[in-house]
Amino acid sequence: MVLSRRLQADLCIVALSAIWGSTFVVIKWALDDISPFLYITLRFAAASIPLCFLVRKGAIGGDTRGATLIGGLVTGSLLFTGFAFQTVGIQYTTAARSAFITGMYVIFTPLLSILLRLRRPSINSILGACLALAGLHLLTDPTAGGGGFGRGEFLTLLCAIAFSGHLIAVDHYTRRHDRAAIAFLQVAVVAFLAVGPALLFEQTRFVPTGGLWAALAVTSILGTALAFWLLNMVQAWTSPTRAAIIFAAEPVFAALTSWLVEGEVLRGLALVGAGLILSGMLMAEIGPFGRRQSAPA
Repeated sequence: MVLSRRLQADLCIVALSAIWGSTFVVIKWALDDISPFLYITLRFAAASIPLCFLVRKGAIGGDTRGATLIGGLVTGSLLFTGFAFQTVGIQYTTAARSAFITGMYVIFTPLLSILLRLRRPSINSILGACLALAGLHLLTDPTAGGGGFGRGEFLTLLCAIAFSGHLIAVDHYTRRHDRAAIAFLQVAVVAFLAVGPALLFEQTRFVPTGGLWAALAVTSILGTALAFWLLNMVQAWTSPTRAAIIFAAEPVFAALTSWLVEGEVLRGLALVGAGLILSGMLMAEIGPFGRRQSAPA
């Protein structure tokens, strides 16, 4: 059986959701041994090494006016902004709260799409995003344990806005330029941009524990190099709104990881939330309000 490109894209994005969802706890642990921007620098510098071997000769700088390079700079800058806010913010909040607020890019993506007039999302996509957002809220129950909306939550909210812009930018540039080149450039740009803050704005902390090396290996190879290569390969086969809906499953995997690693047990509302997330994904695909906007098959 030959899978359509759209279905291949969906399966890859589900896999990415599992990878990224599992790294919330990993990153939280890693930051006990390393300062945030140094962590980002090492993570993305290591990830850029395997990606550079996937770029074909002449893919960067061989097009008119360096359009591919510009695409890498734009997507990389948005990606750096998102990870900077998320990595700093997670120090001041819980992994579950971080997962919930980061997941708000599910709702920001279609709103930004309308604002930028890049692609008009269907009613099904909008309703699916709303269901997924409600599910994210119940899944992580951010009000449990108090704490309010503090510095960590605010920084992570800015991260979600940046990630939604990144998802739209990746969709735009991978449809026009070499996908492997865009994947490599954006990861390399993040590593480059993180060097300055690491040297100027934070007190360097690096304790070379086994846990830290394991975290760097998992997040750089699986969570960055493989993940962004896959995202750039398949993003042109779907829409940013559709991708954002599927990425709503990310906190589900984050909750499962917390349960497996830390013994955190899902409560009733969390299970309801997981069901709403899945309902949102289905609404975006087979909702009742006419046909959804098609993606390339």
